[in-house]
Amino acid sequence: MAIYRQIHTTIWQDNFVGDVLTDPPEKLFWAYLLTNSQTTQCGVYPFRMRQAQFDTGLTGDEIKSIINKLVQYEKIKYSTENNEIMIVNWLKYNSARSPKVAAVIDKELLSIKTLEFESEVIKKCLEIKYPIKTKLPDENTVSIPYGYPIDTISQPEPEPTQNQNITNTATATEPTDEDQASAAADVYQYYQESFGVLNSFVSENLTQWVADIGSELVTEAMKRAALDQKGFRYAEGIMKQWAKRNIKTMADVEADDVKFNGAQKSFNKPIKQEVTPKWAQPDYVAPKQTPEEVAAGQAQIDEMLKKIREGREEA
Repeated sequence: MAIYRQIHTTIWQDNFVGDVLTDPPEKLFWAYLLTNSQTTQCGVYPFRMRQAQFDTGLTGDEIKSIINKLVQYEKIKYSTENNEIMIVNWLKYNSARSPKVAAVIDKELLSIKTLEFESEVIKKCLEIKYPIKTKLPDENTVSIPYGYPIDTISQPEPEPTQNQNITNTATATEPTDEDQASAAADVYQYYQESFGVLNSFVSENLTQWVADIGSELVTEAMKRAALDQKGFRYAEGIMKQWAKRNIKTMADVEADDVKFNGAQKSFNKPIKQEVTPKWAQPDYVAPKQTPEEVAAGQAQIDEMLKKIREGREEA
């Protein structure tokens, strides 16, 4: 994951951006796909719907529609099975033949779940002479199809090519009755007990969050929000932070809690303060001494000076 991504300034004069992406949300989402924190050096990365909604402010249906359009115009490829996106011309416009960059791509190739995407990245690297070490997989192993389009969008599907088996993602992305029943026990029911009536919009949100981080963490986030007497949006904020920090299990949550509490204790640790002596205080007034006390004090000083002088003479 890189901190910076470069976009050429001529992107706004590009025919695709100017003529095809006619709506501002489409332009925004295209720029988001090129610059979000999940992007990689090879151009293939995991896509989280909920994170994209938070980052862009677009609805799930808007994002699904735009993804379908970008797939139709062969700007991206999207695997519904693995929730992965591939920017088709990423390597072409982010060319860097440095051995260090090639090593990064070799490492990223190991994490690509969609074999077709892995194969295409390797072919593109060989084409533009990236010094990667990864070899093309056996053709017999490249058989997992990547999908198009996202469900609920009624757009004509392009004809599948020889290397692209297009699947109906309505069955791939819609939760089954068994999944719904399992999630309802942990998530939907807890939502209704803690926050109120479950409408269709919230139900869709919960379903997507379950797909992103699992029902156990979704329920845990809602428990924490309810314990703090907060609403569901507070729970979503917790889930967003967990997704951003790649927290996937309760063990990860507990480890994150320990780390956070340790940082808080260190921050709140009281600082030891020295007691200011009375004589250094602004309103200090020296007590008056009697003549006898003054004489006794002077005698002590004289005796100390005498010992110091005798010590020097002996040395």
